[in-house]
Amino acid sequence: MSDSSPVQPDSRRTKGILDFIERVGNALPEPALIFAILAAVVICLSAIGSKLGWQVQPVQPRVVMVDGTSPSGEAIKVPKLKADGRPEVELVKIGEPVKPKSLLTSEGVYWMFSSMLRNFTTLPAMGLIFVAMLGIGLAEKFGFFSALMRGLAVATPRKLLTPVIVLIGANSSVASDAGYIILPPLAAALYMAVGRPPIVGVAAAFAGVSGGFGGGFFPTGGDGVLAGFAQDAARVIDPTYNVNIVHNLFFKSGSAIIIMLAGWFVTDKIVEPRLIRSGLTGAIDGPQVGDMALKSEEKRALSWSLVTMVGILGVFAAMIFIPGAPLHGDGQPTLPDGRVIVHHAVTIAEKDAATTAPAHDVLTRDPFLVAETTVKGRLPEQPAPRWSHAIVPIIFFAFLIPGMVYGRLTGVMKSQKDFIDGIFHGIRSLTPVLAIAFFMGQFVNYFAYTKLDRMLAYSGGSLLVTADLPVPLLIVLFVLMVVLGDFAISGMLSKFGVLAPIFIPMFMMVGKSPELTTAAYRIGDSVVNIITPMNSYLLIILVVLQKYRKEAGLGTLISLMLPYSIVFFVVWTGFLLIWYQLGYSLGPGSPVNYVPSHP
Repeated sequence: MSDSSPVQPDSRRTKGILDFIERVGNALPEPALIFAILAAVVICLSAIGSKLGWQVQPVQPRVVMVDGTSPSGEAIKVPKLKADGRPEVELVKIGEPVKPKSLLTSEGVYWMFSSMLRNFTTLPAMGLIFVAMLGIGLAEKFGFFSALMRGLAVATPRKLLTPVIVLIGANSSVASDAGYIILPPLAAALYMAVGRPPIVGVAAAFAGVSGGFGGGFFPTGGDGVLAGFAQDAARVIDPTYNVNIVHNLFFKSGSAIIIMLAGWFVTDKIVEPRLIRSGLTGAIDGPQVGDMALKSEEKRALSWSLVTMVGILGVFAAMIFIPGAPLHGDGQPTLPDGRVIVHHAVTIAEKDAATTAPAHDVLTRDPFLVAETTVKGRLPEQPAPRWSHAIVPIIFFAFLIPGMVYGRLTGVMKSQKDFIDGIFHGIRSLTPVLAIAFFMGQFVNYFAYTKLDRMLAYSGGSLLVTADLPVPLLIVLFVLMVVLGDFAISGMLSKFGVLAPIFIPMFMMVGKSPELTTAAYRIGDSVVNIITPMNSYLLIILVVLQKYRKEAGLGTLISLMLPYSIVFFVVWTGFLLIWYQLGYSLGPGSPVNYVPSHP
């Protein structure tokens, strides 16, 4: 690509569907105002629904049983079969109807005021972003990333950048949500270093990290929570059913390859050509390949910085794998006073009553309360690997200390003031996010508090159950149901906590395993992550995007990522259907079919 400035786009050329989406999206109010408006809509709907008596009855699918005879001649109950051989299913009411909780009552207004600060400060992305950016910002300020990217640019073939970036992104979920913070800016710098549009690097990285979140070669902390939800839902039908943490590992590994290939195609054949053709590549003012040779002192500093990083990661690895070490085994972090923070909206079953805690409520850590607390079957704050709770400190130190070493050896960091300036560098880039995050936090928590999220999930789920469709079509519709849910409920675990009790038993009724349902859920949850406003990390990607194209808005980002979302949905869902037809296990001891243990 030449060093000349990008040609400004001619409005007559922006007639494609993606350009239309971008124009419409950018014509919307600012993201902060969008979430403020959505929060106001939730407030109004909660009051209207409460006044009009809206309610949704939770249901559970159950096989219709009829009188039958065993081989020995004994009278038993057997499933009633349809003409196609499948068991007949009926929906049975469970619990009390879910009703909206008005925010315009005295209690609701008090909750909005009292939770306003917590809704903002406990937004899932905020803590990770700010703490991680302390270390990452320093490493960027002192030139560590620049040297690393320049070195990688020389070593990596230009045409292989995209598959490498997408594959790394698809596996970054092993480090929780850290991939959102680290990979997009690194990919942008790497693409710019080889003369490709940095915006393309951001898109490829975001597609891998977020669109491929459900894939990967390694088990993650989220896999354990999904397994717990799935197992509890499955035991409604089969009390002896077990779901292991690697229940989707084979399918996840294959999915990572599929996502890499699909992301490679979309990036190089759709996204990058469109940006170049429209002159929307953004500023490409970084060094080109011919200017990237590292000086001798830079090579020395980079080598020692990488050695330092390996050493730090080695120390953390020792703390993770050595028995008795601080990060070995499972654990559950608590506040200094012994309370635990609930990250997803939960129903708390107490001795004499049932109450609802919205996302991020702080609960007393009482042994009886923890034992009796459920999220339609399971508390998401169950003990998880200790290292998964230490991801942010690991990122912080893994970049802070190598960045300091690089800055010291190159002479960039000479004093305490230089060190503090490096720390501040990363935080300064996040200031545009604060207003957006504030209103997003209110909207997400209002939606959970009012119970409108669960009402929407139960209504849609019941409709799909009563449709009585062929299994392949049911899988596709379930994926679409999850896709739509991504625009209503934030968080992979919170959505699954609502949907699993409905769909896992329903799939088991037609002979399909909980592991298959979970695999389909991963697809629906992942493919829309890159375009749903409910993804709080969308804001961070927008900040990175605006670094290279200042006028970029939410519409720009959505139009950029929409091709990935569509292609990922088609290819990944097709991959699951082929996997299902072949009958391969989804993971160790995890078949696609469910065979009841009873007659």
